[in-house]
Amino acid sequence: MGDLIIAGVPFKIDHPFKNWWDSGLDAHQLRCVPAGMPTKCTGLGAYSPEAKNTRPERFAWRPQLRRFKSRGMPPLDAVQKSITQFVVHHDGLYSAELCFHVLHNERGLSCHFLIDNDGTIYQTLDLAFQGFQASEHNPISIGVELCNRGDAKKEPNYYSRVDGYLEKLGPRPITPCKIHGSKILAYDYTPQQYDAMKELALVLQKALPNLPIEYPQDAPGKQAWGLIPNALGFAGYVGHYHITTRKWDPGPYDFKKFCEDLRGSLCFPLWTGKVKPSQPDEKPLIPGDLDELDDRVDAFYTANEQRAEGGFFPVGPWGSARLWHGGVHLPGELKQAVYAPFPGRVVAARMGKDSPAGSCNFVLCRHDMSVGAARARFYSLYMHLFDESAEAKPAPAWMTKPAWLEASKGKLGQTVVFDQPLEAGEVIGRIGKAGPMTEDGDLSRPQIHFEIFATEELFRELSPNPWTVVDGYAGGRFSDLPEVNDAIDGDKDGKLSRRELVDFFSSAGERQGVRFLVTYNISEWTESPSWNESLRTPKDFRDLDPDEIDAMVDEQIAPTLWMTDDVLDALGLPSDGAVFHYHPVTFVKWINAKIIETALDPANAVVPIDESETSEVVGMTDDFGSETMRGLDAITDRDLVDDDDDSYLELRHMIEGFAGEELP
Repeated sequence: MGDLIIAGVPFKIDHPFKNWWDSGLDAHQLRCVPAGMPTKCTGLGAYSPEAKNTRPERFAWRPQLRRFKSRGMPPLDAVQKSITQFVVHHDGLYSAELCFHVLHNERGLSCHFLIDNDGTIYQTLDLAFQGFQASEHNPISIGVELCNRGDAKKEPNYYSRVDGYLEKLGPRPITPCKIHGSKILAYDYTPQQYDAMKELALVLQKALPNLPIEYPQDAPGKQAWGLIPNALGFAGYVGHYHITTRKWDPGPYDFKKFCEDLRGSLCFPLWTGKVKPSQPDEKPLIPGDLDELDDRVDAFYTANEQRAEGGFFPVGPWGSARLWHGGVHLPGELKQAVYAPFPGRVVAARMGKDSPAGSCNFVLCRHDMSVGAARARFYSLYMHLFDESAEAKPAPAWMTKPAWLEASKGKLGQTVVFDQPLEAGEVIGRIGKAGPMTEDGDLSRPQIHFEIFATEELFRELSPNPWTVVDGYAGGRFSDLPEVNDAIDGDKDGKLSRRELVDFFSSAGERQGVRFLVTYNISEWTESPSWNESLRTPKDFRDLDPDEIDAMVDEQIAPTLWMTDDVLDALGLPSDGAVFHYHPVTFVKWINAKIIETALDPANAVVPIDESETSEVVGMTDDFGSETMRGLDAITDRDLVDDDDDSYLELRHMIEGFAGEELP
């Protein structure tokens, strides 16, 4: 066992692993590395005069990190923000050691990881640096070479020859696959290699927060087996063939299964309606049938719109007024489990005693997902959770991990920003009580506030797109949009009463349209603009005197305001707290319905490929092919020039700034 190294920082991995110090396979070396292998390589640079890179360097500084160059190593957090892709290759060779020699000594190239036939992982390069392995993607990616001969049609007896090293691993599976429209008979990977990729991904999931376990898709939930559009904008795991039509590696590697085995199971946030768990720890999984999905989701709409008595979307946090409300209230039983509907990361949370308005405890998760060709980063918020710090019962798993334990020390009742991977279906927390004591009585109920928001409009590239964006920013804390207000305001007095909101959401009419509205407005969880001043101005609260407003803000609102300036900055959220709000129940339903529709569509059925239909690979190559000797699909001219040309990167990759004046 060894340590995986990122920016000089070691990360433990529970798998046979050797870094360059352990193995001698060191891509940082500005010379050829024999390491006991026969080689014609001598002196500096690559041996082959055909190689595109004949310089001593087999790696480069990532452009977005060059400002740290005088320090010798960029800081870990800067590296973590820079890496958004993992490129998977196969080497076409006999062993990982031979792969290193071909890359390093003949072609002047490098790959961060090599995985041998027996599953041993070799790290040859610190992830802080870009390897020469994926051309234009090098600045934002890391890569692995899986040891595999590749074309089984061309060399059908390659793994059947007498060889003690390969023979002890057992027969090599052969799997037909279709890449770029060509039917290929390919050698598959050993169980040890699949295990190695899983363990590597689990470590990287903890270490690299911007590298989600996500795969390229042609349609929601359907793996792409060819070039993907805007490949530089994709975050997750890709094959070499996903980024260039000249490549077919890593052949039959099943990215969908790989990701879904690691991400958990998509589910609802709660058990609700007629369907109840049959086992204590059973998760409210998404069904595979559209009619059943409709029934289950209708139970959530009913729970919010007819049972919650308030907490509507997109207005009516207390069941009254035009105040923006970014989520919905879902009632349940006290201490009932709340689940993560999607895989993601817990990025902020608060645990502490209740306020006069009930529980102010929350969990905020960030999600990076693909829905077909659309890529989406969004956040899910769960407010009014039970105080897990006050009870001896085992806490949710994320609260037992070092990220939370270290960040939350001495911060009981305060918002804590940290980072912890989260599987879909994992327990986030339990339902607490929310609601104030008012003149109308005790409004406190076991319920959660469930919210989905994003910093940019999602799914614009999809057609048809059912979401309608409305801009409510100018109204501040209040909705002044006719798309929202007119259908609800029955007496047309310009105010929204509790009765009007309950009547609107209890009728089938226009509430359907509201469910697909996306409201761009300032979040209710921000401190600015001042709540005290905001509630004094409009007629909605004109019946209250200033002292009553101040008391209401102090008791019911102020304790919940977690979007402070420092938290917004730490999470990379807009400084004014203005975000795009999606109806959370509709959002969960829509994404899962798209996946189910794809699975049920006969056009998307996986058609088995008979070996007789396959042929030797023509017009493409893997990483051993002769036309890759120069490394044209691994390295670009920009990689060989240490300048400040960053124009080829997308804006979202320019997170840490670029070469220039170094920070003090």
